[in-house]
Amino acid sequence: MRDIHHNIKTVQTLDPAVTTAARAGAPVDRQGFEAVEHIVLFGASGDALSSTLKTDVKLEASEDGTSWVAVTDAKLTSGVAVSAAGVFATVDAAAKAQMAYRIGYVGNARYSRVSLALTGTHTAGTPVAALALLTRANVKPVA
Repeated sequence: MRDIHHNIKTVQTLDPAVTTAARAGAPVDRQGFEAVEHIVLFGASGDALSSTLKTDVKLEASEDGTSWVAVTDAKLTSGVAVSAAGVFATVDAAAKAQMAYRIGYVGNARYSRVSLALTGTHTAGTPVAALALLTRANVKPVA
């Protein structure tokens, strides 16, 4: 069957909000699912973005949902590369805002999340939201 609706679960991890400081997304519990995809949505920035005024988006993992480490091994991700700090997207120019950035987590940790690290003073801020898609459920249909 080609039905995707009953085979995925969505979790809002960052409430849509104008962002002027660092934020960490809610933990995504992968229990009962084999795959998770994190999607971060950026709106138009109210600040002039540059290499000194930017937002880095990091992927983090945890065994217990409280102690987090950056995911730096490319073997644990899918879709895009990660830096040595776990950064998979940097929004440092107007052309990089108003976009969606995605990364899959394929590691063994039960929990994962995205976090935003801001460089410089973000006065007006940038609207940012994030969600996770959980797929390959062990029990279907997904409630």
